[in-house]
Amino acid sequence: MKKVGIITQHRVVNYGSMLQTYALQEKIEELGYKCEVIDYYPERFTPIGMLKRIKTKSKKFEKSMFLRTIARLIIIPSYVIRFNIFFGFLKNRINLSKKTFHSLEELEAYNFKYDIFCTGSDQVWNYGWNEKIEYPYFLSFVPEKSHKISYAASFGKSSLLDCEIEETKRLLSRYNHISVRELSGVEIINELGIPGSVNVLDPTLLLTGDEWRKIASGKYKNDKYILIYNLNRNKKIDNYAKALSKKTGLEVRYISYQIHEIYKNGKMYCNSKVEDFLSLIDNAQYIITDSFHATAFSLNFNKEFVIVYPGKYSTRLQSILEILGLTNRVAKDEIDMSVTETKIDYKTVNSIMDDERNRSIEWLRRALKSEDMAQ
Repeated sequence: MKKVGIITQHRVVNYGSMLQTYALQEKIEELGYKCEVIDYYPERFTPIGMLKRIKTKSKKFEKSMFLRTIARLIIIPSYVIRFNIFFGFLKNRINLSKKTFHSLEELEAYNFKYDIFCTGSDQVWNYGWNEKIEYPYFLSFVPEKSHKISYAASFGKSSLLDCEIEETKRLLSRYNHISVRELSGVEIINELGIPGSVNVLDPTLLLTGDEWRKIASGKYKNDKYILIYNLNRNKKIDNYAKALSKKTGLEVRYISYQIHEIYKNGKMYCNSKVEDFLSLIDNAQYIITDSFHATAFSLNFNKEFVIVYPGKYSTRLQSILEILGLTNRVAKDEIDMSVTETKIDYKTVNSIMDDERNRSIEWLRRALKSEDMAQ
């Protein structure tokens, strides 16, 4: 049995990163391969690295060491719980490499025994998010002759900075087959002069709702509520949920990574288990979010959802909504209840999704086998 090594952002302690890693691993193994996730763990994803980066969160933290220290002291208890929960999921559900790598040099020095190397999904090629060109995610440590593919990799934006164009072109030219998560990603690669890239579904969409329910806890089966999951602080989302709650009589619940956000309106679920996160989405009457992966799971579970664009890195949301004909799910403002007045036609959406899922899985199957993708 051939062995595949995936490199992706599996150490980012959030639900989307964990679940997209799990989904790609499961799908590749279902296609008949032994799969392992290369445990690349850069400094910025560690607790210390994340605490250091509080300085960049706002100007007041940048200017004041005192405020940064207070913020770090407040956030540490949440980090203890958060890392414990997510690393537990990695240990139980993800086939990690025996060795953990902290740098490009460590990866280059190691003798990997994989038949195929795969750059996984999430914002692996996002210069801004990664704070630089992150060479490991471009498989720069992999020998020239080794079989290299990407599955649903993301730039997280619609164009490259001038400083990254030539190097990105050089790195991507080494791949045998490239797929990206956003339509804009295909345009970026075409502009680099690299032919043959395609748009495929995020790994979380390769598994159906019923497949995800196999690992969901089912904890909230008898509850009815409006669920908020936002990655960016945005009062518009809170105000929208409050207005929808008043209209429907449903209570508001929200998922948070920080204990100190207990002050917000609604019932908080802080650093719930990954399996409980799935159950919270599956059993909500409405989901209000700025998150791509919360949207993906809303689609998998056929839920009514409302999107509030985050502003930055919103191309991934725009792309999936365009593909499924759901651009009308975006709220124009915090009182735009028109979005919730029309139910999503999931018969049509599921038909499109089935076609896209089958197309994406077939692309992955052929890329792993290194078949002629032009056929």
